[in-house]
Amino acid sequence: MRHLLLFLSLVGLVAAPAQVQRNAPNILILLADDLGWNDVGYRNPKRVTPVINKLAKEGIDLQRFYTYPVCSPARAALLSGIMPRRFGIVDVMGPGQQGMPKTVVTLPAKLKSLGYQTSLIGKWHLGNNNGPTTYGFDHFYGFLSAELDYFKHTDKRGKPDWQRDGKQIEEVGYTTYLFADDAVKQIKARDKSRPFFLQVAFNAPHIDLAAPPELIEKHKSDGLYGAVVEGLDIGIGRVLAALDEQGIRNNTLVIFCSDNGAPQRTGSNLPLNNFKATIYEGGIRTPAIVRWPGHTPVGVATQYAVAMNDLYPTLLHAIGLPLGPDAKLDGVSQWQAISSGKAIERTPFLIASHDIALFDGDWKLIEFGDGKRSLFNLSTDISETKDEWAKQPELAAKLGAKLDELKKGLPAAPNRQMDGPGGGKKGGGKGAGGKGATK
Repeated sequence: MRHLLLFLSLVGLVAAPAQVQRNAPNILILLADDLGWNDVGYRNPKRVTPVINKLAKEGIDLQRFYTYPVCSPARAALLSGIMPRRFGIVDVMGPGQQGMPKTVVTLPAKLKSLGYQTSLIGKWHLGNNNGPTTYGFDHFYGFLSAELDYFKHTDKRGKPDWQRDGKQIEEVGYTTYLFADDAVKQIKARDKSRPFFLQVAFNAPHIDLAAPPELIEKHKSDGLYGAVVEGLDIGIGRVLAALDEQGIRNNTLVIFCSDNGAPQRTGSNLPLNNFKATIYEGGIRTPAIVRWPGHTPVGVATQYAVAMNDLYPTLLHAIGLPLGPDAKLDGVSQWQAISSGKAIERTPFLIASHDIALFDGDWKLIEFGDGKRSLFNLSTDISETKDEWAKQPELAAKLGAKLDELKKGLPAAPNRQMDGPGGGKKGGGKGAGGKGATK
């Protein structure tokens, strides 16, 4: 009942909204799937990502951007601004599982109420019971499940999973390019009297990996993963080029990020510790860039921490409609820090999956599902090799008390499941090659 009351209270977020002005910015979110921290060319020259590299030079590089260990909670956090553990979403969702409650006022629903045109292109993965149009998207083109064959458009069981606006369709083509082309089509066919919110959720570079022959040939030396990543870059380039062709680059706020870190057997999160499906840095810290010409710094990299939950209130703040203090969100607007490129003081925050990470400045406190805790100083130990829990008892006690306070009202996590396709091992404890935790 307590959880139901929380969900019902969220309805108040859209009460009597004001309409945005005609010159309100468009919002474009470019979401990769399982892209590792070290799998972008501006960080790793072995990766061919000239478009993403250029985007980083034109905007602000958020080098401490935190999401969730696996994709379903990450996507729920983006759309809701709420820690998805409140909904019981901590694992990869199956097709019959309940997603976010219908009462949650999502970011696209909020923007739609303000006059935005809203589209989701690509991966949904928040349950088949209620699709994207239930949560505020006018248009949906893509698939509902966890993974998709890049050419056959079938799920891991071989079932077709390809639709446009609720109707199953059959098409030929490489998913990355089809998503990019539909995004271009939506941009060109938009109602120019209203702004748009467009989320392009690529399935690249999630397994099972596949790429066009010319990219496979080009990447013989570094493998199929490199080909898929370059294909992602090409797709992103098509979408960004459409903004320029339509003359709306300067009035479009672009966000690029991944839903979680790379799994152990494909990409690279180095020098971060561990992989997808864990609460370590390699599982939840991903590449992230924000570009809005004239409103965000150019070529700036910041160590200021921003979480996936924060994007909802941050974007509303950016378009001039910040949420009031009564908004029932876990995320907090970080627009002041992003637009200035300067760190501002922020309150400690949680990334809560099965395991929980508390972030307070440079310090990260992890509480694992079995109650054990670890403490790391990320400013001096980005790879989480030195557990400071026993060495800093006063700080550990102080941060532990903050964690306990922030956990109040947070539901217990459901029983842990093995991560779905591409995730590898269970999160928590020592994780997949991670460091052990201590009391």
